[in-house]
Amino acid sequence: MNGEQLCRSLRALIALLCVTAAGDASALEWITTAPNSAYSRDLSMGASTVALSGTPQSQSINPAGLELGRPRSGFRASLVVNPGGAWQIAQSWDDKADRRTDSEHALDGLRMLLCAAAVESPIITAAVMPSQPVMLLQDGERFHDFETRSPLDEHQNSLLVSLALHPRVSVGGRVDRYYCWDYPQGESYSYGVILRPRGVNLGVQYQRFPGAETRVWHPLDRRTDQATTAGLGLVREHFTLTTQVMNLTSSDGRAFLEPHAGAEWRPVRALALRAGGMQFSRSRRWAWTAGIGLLDANWLRSRIARLLVPDDVLQLAVAVVYLDDVPELGVTSLTCAWRF
Repeated sequence: MNGEQLCRSLRALIALLCVTAAGDASALEWITTAPNSAYSRDLSMGASTVALSGTPQSQSINPAGLELGRPRSGFRASLVVNPGGAWQIAQSWDDKADRRTDSEHALDGLRMLLCAAAVESPIITAAVMPSQPVMLLQDGERFHDFETRSPLDEHQNSLLVSLALHPRVSVGGRVDRYYCWDYPQGESYSYGVILRPRGVNLGVQYQRFPGAETRVWHPLDRRTDQATTAGLGLVREHFTLTTQVMNLTSSDGRAFLEPHAGAEWRPVRALALRAGGMQFSRSRRWAWTAGIGLLDANWLRSRIARLLVPDDVLQLAVAVVYLDDVPELGVTSLTCAWRF
């Protein structure tokens, strides 16, 4: 089975599971996001990861959560590859409406394949994540027919830095610069803190988007401009429970006091089961989410090289949005990344 057949099979399996779970799904509109380098874990846990740490391909919305472990050598460097992004570039190569040359297509594929570079010392962790596909907040058609539309027509380049001030305290910041192809469209930034008192994580994050127009990861990304999100995470060896409240600081925001919750259970090292939900602010809409993480790369590494956080190679996420009790929108997400 080649890469295209595998991707289609996975999408079909996710859609089948969602339709079965959603009951009357005849009115559902489905959106399959572009193969992305980062956000499937967040989506599958009800977008409720502000208090969690993760590798670049399992990042939370809180930059203080960027983590690669605590290397005994005092320094670690990593490259993260995203085969799904390179596959999408290859799918759009023969698009007659795309006027980019073959050499430009090849460079685009390389940019999507190498989705992150990260370094870590005992105190500072930093990551550069280029060419992450994003969508304008009001662009509901962004990911329709994603196989024939390049992820680079709307993307962001990101720099994340986290500081481990104490084993139980980390702070972080993030700068995103948005592009339409190679033309800059503005910058955003966020910063946050995670406290870890005895197995309970407390996370707080502030987000500022550019004045031109908000850009988000996917249709259920509920971050708002000039807003603070706070959450709790109960973290144990084999399971994690999370909850968070969006937009604590601006009552006119679209996600004012919006509740989110999620759970992650890892019955074996190679498999993570995830679920969550959210209630939309000032709306009768709500959503449930679910997903899996497959093949935690820590399982394949020596004990010294293992991370303190999950390092799943393949992550699938699904979400169904309901208006009252009627399903109206389905979203699927795929992250396939390997960290060297």
